[in-house]
Amino acid sequence: MFELIEKIILAGVGLANLTKEKAESLVDMLIKKGQIQAKDKKAVLSRLLKSTKQLDSDLENKMKQVSISVVKNSQKQIDALNKKLAQLAKSLEVEKKKTKVVKAAPVAVKKKVKAKAKKKV
Repeated sequence: MFELIEKIILAGVGLANLTKEKAESLVDMLIKKGQIQAKDKKAVLSRLLKSTKQLDSDLENKMKQVSISVVKNSQKQIDALNKKLAQLAKSLEVEKKKTKVVKAAPVAVKKKVKAKAKKKV
């Protein structure tokens, strides 16, 4: 599970790097179209990358929260299952004891019947 979370975080970092390249090509395209001036390229890129870093940081924090939550919930489920398992084991032991008593009862009755039969003879 932790490997999956690590891969997601690394994918987020890779996405941030890819975004830098995309941001540069986007700004270059906007310059070619005349929508921004070449002198503003550095400032626009800076703002875009700052936003990307903030989003990346937010994503990383959210993923940490989610992973902590998953681990806590998983542990709660494991604890609940262990409790149920212990209860079932206890019930099984009780049933085994009842079964032994029931199986032993006919033997004890047969012995009593034999003993009475011998006394009469």
